[in-house]
Amino acid sequence: MAKPLIFDSTPLVYMMRVSLSNLLRGLDEPKIITTSVYNELLEGEALGKPEATALRELVYEKTIKLQDPKDKGFVLKIVKLAAEKERRPLHRAEADVVALAKELEGVAISDDHVARSIARLIGIELHGTGYVLGRIYKAGRISKDELLRNVGEMRRSGWRITEEDYQKILDYLRRL
Repeated sequence: MAKPLIFDSTPLVYMMRVSLSNLLRGLDEPKIITTSVYNELLEGEALGKPEATALRELVYEKTIKLQDPKDKGFVLKIVKLAAEKERRPLHRAEADVVALAKELEGVAISDDHVARSIARLIGIELHGTGYVLGRIYKAGRISKDELLRNVGEMRRSGWRITEEDYQKILDYLRRL
């Protein structure tokens, strides 16, 4: 069975903003979010953000499953490790994602640099939005030209990633 993909909010938000989240249905891997990520995204519903409604639909139809890590102590250890090693906070939602990925032997999906660093330290597979976009392309759900256009649109819609990360994603997707 394919490793489950455990999503942080940022990859989902920007995929939803450019209507790519529907393509998640075509991936074989189980797709999971934690309650903390779900609640974080639903806060946008009151502000009229369409990604909140899109997420609610994906959860309702069970394209994305809700699941929380069982070991809350491990979540707190991850938060503490981030503060000690990175000297920067790791939000609870990101810590939940990393902890659940460890628990399920899955893949954490996050663009957060602190989450990436902590995942490496504790031996958890973590990839960013580019990985998911590559999986969607490899599944034959989108053409390369359309995918690259959407990545640019994600950036223009406010996706906060460094120029270096953006170029790495574009290079990765072009090589597929």
